[in-house]
Amino acid sequence: MNRQERLKYCKACAHQKIDQQRGIVCSLTNAPAEFEVACTTYKEDPELKHKMEMETIRQQLYLNEADKGKRFVNNLIDGIFCYIFMFFIAIAIGIFVGVFSPESAATFENNTGFEYFLIFISTLTYYVTLEAATGRTLGKMITKTKVIDRHGNKPNFNTILLRTLCRFVPFNALSFLFADRGWHDAWSQTKVVESR
Repeated sequence: MNRQERLKYCKACAHQKIDQQRGIVCSLTNAPAEFEVACTTYKEDPELKHKMEMETIRQQLYLNEADKGKRFVNNLIDGIFCYIFMFFIAIAIGIFVGVFSPESAATFENNTGFEYFLIFISTLTYYVTLEAATGRTLGKMITKTKVIDRHGNKPNFNTILLRTLCRFVPFNALSFLFADRGWHDAWSQTKVVESR
């Protein structure tokens, strides 16, 4: 039995303690586990065992990371839905301005600043609303993927907000070409995985 196999027992044992240099050791012998078949002093700690099982599940989630092809499809689908969403926001603003201030409608024509603002607001709203609520955008729902945090859980609102704001960093979309994870994943400590 090797050290990794022994650690499966030690991580769930009530007699474990952490040594800064050696890692998990037995509090009774003050030494790393060296048993070959079974530990004679093993005493299962239900809380530690549950924690170890949950960590194993989280690691398996990370192993099922969505491939770059699905990530690309997600980006295309979400881009389409963002533009549709932006179109409806623009119509709503146009109706509002037309009803309450028709004389100011000309200020929105060929206004690049307003167009960028509209893109920013619609993209931010789309991603933050969907990913914070469900961990998935419409693109991720179609490709059966989802966002998880570094613990394997659905990310909290602040993590999703950071992840979405990172999307606006120039060349973020190209960051996938040079690394396993894009900047918006790496900086927010999130991952897109296959969902069941």
